[in-house]
Amino acid sequence: MMRPSSTFPYRNAVEDCGVARNGTGIKEPPDMLPVQDSNAEELEQLPSIGAVLCPKRLPSLTEPGSAGAQQFRTLAIRLQRFQKAQHLKRLLITSSMKGEGKSVTSANLAVALARRQKTMLIDGDLYQSGLREVLGSGSQPGLKDWWRGSQSIFSFLRRLDGLQLWYLSAGNANEQPIDIVQSPRLSEMLNEVSVHFEWVIIDSPPLLPVADSSVWATQTDGALLIVKHGITPKVLLQKALQTDNLKLLGIVANEWEDTSQEYYSHYYKHTRDRSANEQRAS
Repeated sequence: MMRPSSTFPYRNAVEDCGVARNGTGIKEPPDMLPVQDSNAEELEQLPSIGAVLCPKRLPSLTEPGSAGAQQFRTLAIRLQRFQKAQHLKRLLITSSMKGEGKSVTSANLAVALARRQKTMLIDGDLYQSGLREVLGSGSQPGLKDWWRGSQSIFSFLRRLDGLQLWYLSAGNANEQPIDIVQSPRLSEMLNEVSVHFEWVIIDSPPLLPVADSSVWATQTDGALLIVKHGITPKVLLQKALQTDNLKLLGIVANEWEDTSQEYYSHYYKHTRDRSANEQRAS
């Protein structure tokens, strides 16, 4: 694994799903089965999230030719293949503690998946949202506001411009997170939205010390555990792996150095330069 750049030190490999270290020899998967689209027109008309405020943390969107974006594409392709082998739609992204990069991973993975499949990204960290900063979505209403009121959940979705990606923020209402995640109403909502998307990505709180992630895990088909190389204490990782209901698919390791960074940087620069020269020649 590697550090793609000084501005985005995240490379991802799902160990149990078999993500290649160098990303070579991977073919695009065939198109997936279509989702039910009875709400397709309603989804298309929803407001969009405009400018992204933290582009250096979202290379899948702002730097698609970068080494960091390539690794998220690799992760997305492996998950798409895994999806074909077994039922996998709702994916939990979590970590053992704060600061390991789960929200950055959730956002970039969702963008990578949304380039081929209709994807919903849910900010399930109702204590301290990280996605709000990564996506630059501000304090827009979301999950907690839906819980307090009676509006359709679709009223709170926002689409990321130019992608098949819809985002449900954590929201602003003063509600107890554990009451929300344990409620049958949340389960019913997830069932309702799932029929309209091929992926539902949930960015949950860290597994330790709150119990919300283990409850979120009961609502999902699988989970990725985010660790920070050289930072995550081994004892916390071992404790996190013992979490009840966690259907672990693999581990995503952040900030793992790899000399292949130079290869990827040179490869993408060479490809862009060659394409530009061909366009000028034509």
